[in-house]
Amino acid sequence: METHGPRRILIVANKSVATPSLIEEVTRRSAAGACQLALLIPDASDPAVAAWTLRRARKLLSRAVGLPVEGIVAEGDDPYAGIAAALRGAHYDEILISTLPEPGSQWLRDGLPARVETLGTPVTVVSAAPVAS
Repeated sequence: METHGPRRILIVANKSVATPSLIEEVTRRSAAGACQLALLIPDASDPAVAAWTLRRARKLLSRAVGLPVEGIVAEGDDPYAGIAAALRGAHYDEILISTLPEPGSQWLRDGLPARVETLGTPVTVVSAAPVAS
C-alpha cells in the first residue's frame, strides 16, 4: 500500500517574493491539504543579497501561511539552471513561479515557465498584481 506524504511545493521567486498574489496562492495550497514548502531564489548573481532576500522572504511566507519554509539559494544567475538544480536535489509535486506583472517580468519575456515545464514537474505562474498608476 502506497502512502502519500504532504505535497512538496517549490516556490520560485525573487523580486516578487513578498507580493499578496504569492501569499494568497501559497495560503490556498496549504489550506487544501498538508504541504511542505521550499523557497528558491534562483538568480543569485549577488549571493549576499540573495541570502538576505531568502531570510526575509522565508519569515514572511512562514508567518503568512503558518508553516515552516525551507530556503534554497541557487548558485549563479541563471534561473532555469537554479530550478533544475533544485529539482535534482529533491522531489517536488509542483513549482510555483512568482513573477512581476507583464511587461516587467524578464522571466516571462524569456519563457522561463515553459522551459521549466520541460523538466517534468507541473508549473503554476503567479503574477504580482500590476501597480495602479
